[in-house]
Amino acid sequence: MERCACCEERPAGWAIAAQPLRRYRGWRPVGPGERTGVCGWCARWLAQLAADARSGEGRLFGQPGANGRHLVFDDQCAVCCESPAERAERTAWLRGGQAAGELFLCVPCARWLLGLAGSGRTLQGSRERHLDGGYGAWPHPRLRGMRTWSSVRDRGAAEVIGAAAAAMGLVEAGSAEEADAVLIEAGAAADLCRELGPGAGRVIVLAGPGAQVETARALEAGAFGWVTAPSTPQQLTAMLARLARGERRGGWDPATCLPLLEPGRGGRPWLWVEVPGPGEAWATAWLVRRFSRGYDAIGAVDGGIGVVPLVPPGAVGRVAARLRQAAAGARVEVRGAEDPPRRRFEAAG
Repeated sequence: MERCACCEERPAGWAIAAQPLRRYRGWRPVGPGERTGVCGWCARWLAQLAADARSGEGRLFGQPGANGRHLVFDDQCAVCCESPAERAERTAWLRGGQAAGELFLCVPCARWLLGLAGSGRTLQGSRERHLDGGYGAWPHPRLRGMRTWSSVRDRGAAEVIGAAAAAMGLVEAGSAEEADAVLIEAGAAADLCRELGPGAGRVIVLAGPGAQVETARALEAGAFGWVTAPSTPQQLTAMLARLARGERRGGWDPATCLPLLEPGRGGRPWLWVEVPGPGEAWATAWLVRRFSRGYDAIGAVDGGIGVVPLVPPGAVGRVAARLRQAAAGARVEVRGAEDPPRRRFEAAG
């Protein structure tokens, strides 16, 4: 009998089924869905995680949340309570092939929940994470004394910033002008960058799934870069480490808000993620950055998104499989360092 993908211990008598939806005169199914077999205990655990995330009672770093929003309409995400614009997913709990319950979710929240359904042992405390060789074993950089200033309302993002500060010995600055690193949500980032002038190169933008325009404006005003909101400790600490090393921001791609990438320089195999269609570049870039490790190089290349995972070459295929699910089924290719980009991006910045 199939074993539970989440805990890898009990028989999978249930399944979590995700059906992609697209808005066209209502929400309509598009393309094939996917199923992940789970046991009854994990099915209930996943349902409780979704409920806790919406209420703000969850304790998982990087989890989404409603942040004071309320679930009022049927086409709001049942976890973050945002209203998806064009794409969403219907996530169902199946027992014996029959639906025992379902949630309407935005794509980021659906991918978060489905990722936990496929591998939940670490969060359940039954296994240490040793994913893809050294892929999950990076230590926090020691940046003790680095002065940071933040203006963040998102509860999950604020908790990640607090954890990163404690792990690395960061010091809270009295103002953005005094800080070595400035962390601010996308909506207010461009104005602050203009106020800081040359100091805008210290600004790290926290961008939600719908913040493409605000993120692009902040980059145009000189911001150093962006991480997703919700974020993860590793994503945030890696960005701080790059800033502390004095890395300079080069050109960036307006469609994805990602830096231009030259993946063959380090001699590593890398991943190319296809942008599924017109208008999907930012959404795909956001998912790739959200569910990749912070230390991996991510950027725009060859009409899509490049990821250079810091893993042994033999583990790149496993990283590709994980990203394929995280990016909602986008095509992911493993390429060698010798493969040249086939199409140039229009660069900004």
